[in-house]
Formats: sequence, structure tokens, C-alpha cells
Amino acid sequence: MNESDYLRLLTRQAEQANDFLSNARKWERERWVCQRLLQALNLPSRLDDFSTGQEPPDVQFREANFEVFFVLDEGRRLNEEWRAELERRRSAFSLAQLVRRESRPKRIPAAELQARLAPTLRKKAHNYRERGLDLGELDLLAFVNLKRATPDFNSPFPPPTEYLLQGWRSLTLLGPNFARVLFAHNDAPDFLRSNLGRTILFDVGIGL
Repeated sequence: MNESDYLRLLTRQAEQANDFLSNARKWERERWVCQRLLQALNLPSRLDDFSTGQEPPDVQFREANFEVFFVLDEGRRLNEEWRAELERRRSAFSLAQLVRRESRPKRIPAAELQARLAPTLRKKAHNYRERGLDLGELDLLAFVNLKRATPDFNSPFPPPTEYLLQGWRSLTLLGPNFARVLFAHNDAPDFLRSNLGRTILFDVGIGL
């Protein structure tokens, strides 16, 4: 593959990323996150295993009612980020023009990673209660997509007390190369309860 062909490939990949992040593909995006979790847990699935109804939940898989949300670095917007990247790739005449220096991610303790869920979960809990929804029927799935930080899994996760008190049925963290079920009550899906408190690390990371 010559340089021009590779530039076209990179541009096509950016086009696909922008399409995937569009509002029209919201449910596909949420289903993709659920599929990634199931792969991490070594649980086979087929496309027709997933469904959605009246939101919430975003995605239903067997007895799981997944409510999916993204955890990003402060100030980042994935759709804006990929729109800018697409224009950058379209305007490049050589691979050298696409090279840029990225700062090294800061290593953060597991406690800080867990704390980054707080703003979204406080808002969700408040809004859903106002709508009269039962939080105890929802399995939260947080997809972590950080560029400026990387979790230190040698540090301990603190008890997720605040999130437990909000009343959710379960809460799971998923990143490009890790998964961890933070809590799962007795009525949560078996595949979540059986992985409770275990950090699963895998070699091949996939992100957005």
C-alpha cells in the first residue's frame, strides 16, 4: 500500500467513525459497548440477542437492562473530535502532515477513575427519579474513553457507596482494555454477579 492509498484508508476510517457517532446510530453504538463487555466476560452473543424498548434501558440482553454512558476527559466531545480529525485527514497531502505529538497520559488511581462517574450518575439518578423510574431495574454500563489519563489497576477500588445508595441494580466499568463490575445486587444478571469485584485486563484494546 502506497502513501496515497494509506491516506485514503485513514480518511475512510474517520468517515466511518463520524457516521458511527451520529444520532441515527445511537442504539448501534450502545449495543457495541454491550458487545464489548460480553466479549471481555467471555460470554457469546448474537445480534438478535439484543433489543431495546422504551428507554431506559438503552439495550436489553437476556435479563440485563443496560443503561450505557460514556466517560471522557473533561471538555472532550467525541463527535466534535472526530469531525475535526476527518477534516485534518481530508486536507493532508502526506502522512507527515498527520503526525502530532501527544502528551503522555497521567496515571490515575482506581479511586479517581471511579469518582469520574459521579457527575453523570448523580444527574441520571435525579432525572430518572423525577420521571418515576425504578433505578433498581437498571444495569449501568460506563464506557471509559480517556486520552489524558490511564488507570492504575494496582491501586484499590474504594467501596462504591454513593452509587449503591442511588439504587441502581448493578454498575460496570468498561474500557478499551479492561472491565470491572463495581457492584451487582442479588437480582442482577448472573454473568455480572459472577464477575463482581474482578478487574479483567485484555491485550487488544478497542476504543473510539
